[in-house]
Amino acid sequence: MNRDDDPLQVSEHEFGRVRVLTAALDPAEASTVTASNVHKLLGDVDLDAEKIEVIPSNALEGLGLTAYLVEGYGIAPEDLRDRAAQLDAVSGLLVFLPSSAFRRKAQTLDPNPALSLLGVFDEIAAEAPDQMPPPDAAKGMVAPLESQPSVPQAAKSASWIFAIGAILVAGGLAVLLLR
Repeated sequence: MNRDDDPLQVSEHEFGRVRVLTAALDPAEASTVTASNVHKLLGDVDLDAEKIEVIPSNALEGLGLTAYLVEGYGIAPEDLRDRAAQLDAVSGLLVFLPSSAFRRKAQTLDPNPALSLLGVFDEIAAEAPDQMPPPDAAKGMVAPLESQPSVPQAAKSASWIFAIGAILVAGGLAVLLLR
């Protein structure tokens, strides 16, 4: 089984996916789980807590988990259609782990038995960002800061004529004054 087949395996190249888990914890235990400490329930993983959402399912009353995934995470409605009733019936604590929470590191989730994976969902049109061009490809695109704009040939010729004329005038004045 490769990393793409196992929902508990996260590739360092993964982009645009969200894992949704639910916790079968009593209310007192559930109230202690936050985005900052949920990693303790997921095994030895390095997560960005700012990217994780941990919310009680009753916070989605009137909206439902299916609509929340569509509106909040950009999951295609047709990807959820067959599971909508099941997803909307989930109760308890919900944990949302988008790809960005894994810090672009290959990781393996080893969830606590109290956690159940509801699914891994793909965002609509989640395309990996373009990579920066290599430095050689960018050479010559922008003039270096040290270079000055080139002076037209006519302006260079006029400068020389003016300089020679100034020398002749100065020489002529010097001859007149020395007489």
